[in-house]
Amino acid sequence: MPENWELFKICAENAALKGDYARAENFMWEAMEEAAKTQSLLKVALCMDYLGDLYLKLGKFADAEQIYNECLEKQITVLGIEHPELATVLNKLSNCQAFQNKLPQAEDSLKQALLIQLLAYGSNHPHTRFTMKTMEGLYVRQGKTFDMAEIGRWGLPPPAEVKQPLEQLICKTCHKPYTGAQCSNCTQMRLVAMPVMAQELERANVVCATRDIRAGSIIVLNLVHMDIRMVARSECFGSVKQVLGRSAKRLLREGQALKLSDLEDV
Repeated sequence: MPENWELFKICAENAALKGDYARAENFMWEAMEEAAKTQSLLKVALCMDYLGDLYLKLGKFADAEQIYNECLEKQITVLGIEHPELATVLNKLSNCQAFQNKLPQAEDSLKQALLIQLLAYGSNHPHTRFTMKTMEGLYVRQGKTFDMAEIGRWGLPPPAEVKQPLEQLICKTCHKPYTGAQCSNCTQMRLVAMPVMAQELERANVVCATRDIRAGSIIVLNLVHMDIRMVARSECFGSVKQVLGRSAKRLLREGQALKLSDLEDV
């Protein structure tokens, strides 16, 4: 049975999909209030992250910046300063700051995100490369050139003693707590990291649901997107054209790689 904060979050998501952003915002504030009652900082942070995304979409960059900063504070308290989950919010925070022409602040946020990802993933991970690419664009806006050698002058912190987070991470798809690289309780269970199932999985262009798709719904372009995920090629689509116009047999969660068995026959 979903908790109250989950129900309000789902209501917010549904309202946003219908373009009713005022109701979506109100529902998210209620979701945060209910999440606070659970005394879980990560549940509150999860709601804040979504509200920040909503403000960012609406162009309310100052509001989004404030929400992302508060979200970071809660994540740091629970996860520590070097947890890779922080890098995602730092990237969004930098985006908000750049839109407000706060370029030095945006650069600082990206530097923090990049340092975290370098420590957690190394320099060749897709997340790290994405942040580097964003950093290059931000430097261009400031008339500067980003050089990888510059990172060494930022003062990389020495490896810290690994500490157990105070809370388990909360899956953004099914809202269940999980440990490890990805949630194994929801539809993302087949999207495990490469080292776990290196012989069974390969990088593939796959079609993923951009939001929950109810059983019987006709799948159209705005419901799916191409993504680079770790999946079994035999269980996913390689082209959007293979999916459009097909009805879903069952609920497809956001982030799920669509499979033939999920769709009605033509």
